[in-house]
Amino acid sequence: RHCLLSHYRSLDPRALLAVKAQRDHYVKETLSWGPQNCSIRLKRNPPRPSSCAMLRRLARDLADARAVLSSLPSPELFPGVGQTLELLAAAGRDVAACLELARPGSWSRSPRRPGRRPKTRRADSPRCHEATVIFHLLRLLAWDLRLVARAGPCL
Repeated sequence: RHCLLSHYRSLDPRALLAVKAQRDHYVKETLSWGPQNCSIRLKRNPPRPSSCAMLRRLARDLADARAVLSSLPSPELFPGVGQTLELLAAAGRDVAACLELARPGSWSRSPRRPGRRPKTRRADSPRCHEATVIFHLLRLLAWDLRLVARAGPCL
């Protein structure tokens, strides 16, 4: 297979509008939930990892978004779900092809500096996880995917 991500440098504006409409509709619906104990974490601009690490993270985020959208209880209530799922599936296949072509050593995790421990996070409820993924869906497609497409090959 080939690793071709360049066509994700700019997504079809109609696809992005569909994702935005879906997210906006979801935001309106979640306002009716009332107070929740969700710890929705906004993704800030972290330091840029290597292109292989970005590809691995993007592959996980794409799979997570597909799983959440596929399991929505009433997908017909959310405009653009079908189109968004198709886009996520295509991007997931393309990113997976790029990871398959990466040299085997690039799959290994980079060693952590001694003394640093990952922060433990409280597990969110499935509904909070769903909300977090949908709130970040537009960023995933409009920013993260384009960033990886511009980063070049993962070697």
